Amino acid sequence: MGKMKYLFLLLILLIPISVQSAEVSFKDTLHSAINNSFDLKMSTLDIGISKAQLSATRADWYPTLSLQFNSEYNKDLQNGKGTYAYAGNTMIIPYTQYRDMLYFTVSYNLLDFGIQGKKVNIAKKELLQKEVSYNMQLKELKLKILDLYTKAQISNNAINTKKEILLLYENMFKNKERMFKAGINNKLTVMDEAVKIAKTQNEIETSLLELKEALEDLSHYTNIKYDVANLSMLPIDDEFYKSIGDKQEADNPVIQTKIQKREYNFEFDPNNTDEAKYYDLEIEKKESELSILKRQLLPSFRVYTGYSLYGQNPNNYYTSYQDISQRSFVVGISSQYTLFDGFKNRANRKKTKLEIEKLKVEKEKKLSELTNRYQKSVNSYETYSTELENNKKMLINVKDKYDAVNRLIVRKLTEQA
Repeated sequence: MGKMKYLFLLLILLIPISVQSAEVSFKDTLHSAINNSFDLKMSTLDIGISKAQLSATRADWYPTLSLQFNSEYNKDLQNGKGTYAYAGNTMIIPYTQYRDMLYFTVSYNLLDFGIQGKKVNIAKKELLQKEVSYNMQLKELKLKILDLYTKAQISNNAINTKKEILLLYENMFKNKERMFKAGINNKLTVMDEAVKIAKTQNEIETSLLELKEALEDLSHYTNIKYDVANLSMLPIDDEFYKSIGDKQEADNPVIQTKIQKREYNFEFDPNNTDEAKYYDLEIEKKESELSILKRQLLPSFRVYTGYSLYGQNPNNYYTSYQDISQRSFVVGISSQYTLFDGFKNRANRKKTKLEIEKLKVEKEKKLSELTNRYQKSVNSYETYSTELENNKKMLINVKDKYDAVNRLIVRKLTEQA
């Protein structure tokens, strides 16, 4: 039985295990990065907080209802010789008794010259700001993932291409070595090919290091570990590349590479960006704050009403409950007006005005930076487009030469090298 166990384990070890390459796409990578982004999760929570704050601010438009109940026992310590006394808001009663009171009040903000409406408007702008902030963070995350994925794809493609070139150099080395042994070639040409092989191997290692670094940065955002040894990176725009047939196999992948350029609309208005919307909302909030400060100089009015029930008994606690009956009803209007606040409101208004001006300058600075960043991207695109056209022409010439040499080799008019 023990021998059978060892034979079974040996059989498992001898069975070849096929390792499939991990296929990585930009769409899945971006999806994982969005799902694992701490900034986006916190931004989503901020939106929820702002919604709750907006509801709390709107609640101040409703009347305030309150119910108060007191049940107490008062003991006279002067044996009936005391009199009613007052100390501030406290009244001292010269009786020994049980007292119960039920008081119901309603209070409503009758007129505040639109201050509450401005507070609600600020809360709405705050919510919109949080939503715009989420979009800004999402955009920056997309650009970051796009940059890292592009670097990884370039390094991965460079490795694959240089491996094909390495095979060509190795074939060249073997051919020239045979020619040297046959006395047709000299030793220096063989050494030149050996140097090319070593140089290409170093370039492959350099690209491999760059690929590992890019994938490590991607792992930070996606929380996924990538295996460099079994990696297959799909093009960023998979549908576009499928349409030009880059998936088709060719006799020589280096020569048969598909190259196409896409056209884009480069119209750009910095005032329509999320950054501009964010600063516009912040400026509107400050303007509402300034309006509130101005309206605080006006009087405010509140209407209130109260209904009370009262009962008492000098000897029995439960009897005092039975004595509870209607005692009073009150309704009135209160007004508050600040005559002098030490110029605090004036200083706050000046501060808010300066904050508005600062926000306008910050907005101009931010939009200027966005325009500069955008223009650099356009310039890079135009430069790369020109380079792409030149490479397409050069690739056609190389392919024509490759075909011509193949015809000569078939007719045995030239060496394969």
